[in-house]
Amino acid sequence: MNVNEKVTVGLVDNTPKYIQWRGRNYTITQIGLHHHFREGKTLYHVFSVISGTLFMRLKLDTENLQWRLDGINDWLED
Repeated sequence: MNVNEKVTVGLVDNTPKYIQWRGRNYTITQIGLHHHFREGKTLYHVFSVISGTLFMRLKLDTENLQWRLDGINDWLED
């Protein structure tokens, strides 16, 4: 599901460790792929992460240092 909402991301050694979204905290238990791309002069970093049964795609805008939850899927949903 596409979300595109601002989130707070806690980092340890420049690696995402938790996400605060809609008043809840989600501990990141696994980091998958990481890639980056440019749109104009702005560099974005994209992380695929897992928290429990949730797969989340996080995007960091390096121009303003804001994180967005780009997408989320629950593995247990049919």
